[in-house]
Amino acid sequence: MKSFTQKVNEMKYAQPLVDNKDEMKNLLVAAAGNDQRVLNDIVSCMTEDQMKKCFEKLSKVYGYTGAYGQIVHPKL
Repeated sequence: MKSFTQKVNEMKYAQPLVDNKDEMKNLLVAAAGNDQRVLNDIVSCMTEDQMKKCFEKLSKVYGYTGAYGQIVHPKL
């Protein structure tokens, strides 16, 4: 059962709040598309700790390319 606050927020924003993490992730990806402005808005909603965790995860998975395509590990 939804709380009163959840019902008010759903009425305020005219859409149900998403409880499923994967569904929210898919909505954010779809909203971002190839628009960097949306990605900047998403990142600005994150806390500093969330940004650091995300950065560490992405840098481990994708690495960074240097001048000639070599992987460069950033130093924070």
